[in-house]
Amino acid sequence: MSWQIRKNDIPILALGAKLLSCGGGGDTKTAESLLMSIMREDDVIAVKSITDLGDEWVAAAGIMGSIVLFNEDIPSGREGIQALRLYESVISKNVGALISIEMGGVNSLIPLVIAIQANLPVIDGDGMGRAFPELFMTAFHLSEIPLSPMVLQTHDTNRVIYDAENAHYTAEMAKVFTVKNRGHAHLVGYGAKGQKMKTSMIPGTLNLIFRLGNVLKSETSAGVKMDHMIHVFENSIYGKPQQIISGVVTEVRRWFEKGSLVGKFIVEGRSAFSDQRIEIEFKNEFISIKNGQYICTAPDLILVLNEENLIPYNVSEVQSGLFITIVAVPAPNILRTKDMLELVGPNSYGLACSYKPFQGDSGYETWN
Repeated sequence: MSWQIRKNDIPILALGAKLLSCGGGGDTKTAESLLMSIMREDDVIAVKSITDLGDEWVAAAGIMGSIVLFNEDIPSGREGIQALRLYESVISKNVGALISIEMGGVNSLIPLVIAIQANLPVIDGDGMGRAFPELFMTAFHLSEIPLSPMVLQTHDTNRVIYDAENAHYTAEMAKVFTVKNRGHAHLVGYGAKGQKMKTSMIPGTLNLIFRLGNVLKSETSAGVKMDHMIHVFENSIYGKPQQIISGVVTEVRRWFEKGSLVGKFIVEGRSAFSDQRIEIEFKNEFISIKNGQYICTAPDLILVLNEENLIPYNVSEVQSGLFITIVAVPAPNILRTKDMLELVGPNSYGLACSYKPFQGDSGYETWN
């Protein structure tokens, strides 16, 4: 069923978006503040569910590049709609609805910014079901929805990229443009009719981050929040979460490699987990859990949470001495298919292991 987003829902969505980002996707604070500044108290954004989609043209929207630079060089707020209008002129048709490229981090909110300005609905779904580092790591790409034509818009310049046959090339050209133009850009691409989009997207994720945000915002104990969070995930296309460990962060190592923030940290277990020690690897997002062997890898979700209130941390916020809880969540089935794993599985991050599905309802197994 369709529903509406109001101004007081934005902080809730932002919080849920940070949880689903798996440590990446950028901090939502700037986009949240931008959206709050342009929405009036009586404004609403219509949300279309998968069953509401018809023949309207749907386009994906978001930003790419450095979120650090995005936060330092705050956009005017008009870049997104400028990209949309240029995209419409390129394809010679009007966009009827917007969808997020990734439902994790800042790109959960960017389509809402454009939607309120363009008076368009947004779709309850996205292309990734979490945050991934590359534009082609989407269910849209898997379903042969072309990334191009794609429009990129910065403060003062834009670029249209055409290459319908090669999403990897399009994504690389977009990176080159972004690096040369302040390090971040708004984008619109992955366009298709609603009937095609409904069979290609990961559905229900916008409503999921709203429900998760409400759980995290509630003034209850961490234990109650954990129970509620598990219930929310179980009533979605994701699997049952499992708490892997609670403990203290030690030995954090972090560096930049080919434009990605990579590294690892150790968690020494406490209380019921006092005899355990795990290692978390990250590459923009948290990508693996090891206890000597891999016990969970991307695309399954790895959540690093404040032990007291379950507020999520991103990869840049993890520091030695933090008391945290690690939760793993089985990814939607579409992310676990053979073809999709070639795009988002452990090998795409350079991990020396094959993917084995994490099973939250029956514990975890280790594998090599």
